[in-house]
Amino acid sequence: MDKFLYFRTVADVDGDDGAAGSATQLTSVCFPAKNIMSIAPASDTTLQIRYVPLKNGRVTGGTTNDEVLTDTVTLTVNTHTHKNVVDALVAAINSNKLYNDGFIDVVDTVTTNLANAAVDAIFFHSDITGVSGYTSDTNATGIAVAEALS
Repeated sequence: MDKFLYFRTVADVDGDDGAAGSATQLTSVCFPAKNIMSIAPASDTTLQIRYVPLKNGRVTGGTTNDEVLTDTVTLTVNTHTHKNVVDALVAAINSNKLYNDGFIDVVDTVTTNLANAAVDAIFFHSDITGVSGYTSDTNATGIAVAEALS
């Protein structure tokens, strides 16, 4: 079964339209786990997950055609806990018993549901503290735009 990783960064589910509400606010994104290209620390407290671009698929671009286009989700994590998060994520993706519906909710910061009731935010692993950014390929020329998530 295919697995999918989900990231949402709004407090109220009414604000989740899955699209950029403004130039700097993307509300949610879901990637097939099979499209992960790499997972690596970006700093002491950030972990980048790079994917095959949702919009352009497996393409290269730019003037030399050597640039590989990717979409990136940057997670914030507790200092130097990258390996803990990666190990748990890989285990969940590879497990046939965990997440048997194929949906892995990595970060969901919603605290108000459709009925306006309070709900708990979801963090896949206790060392994940949030999402600090999402970078999306915008075209097949190798140019990407960073959309900061709050």
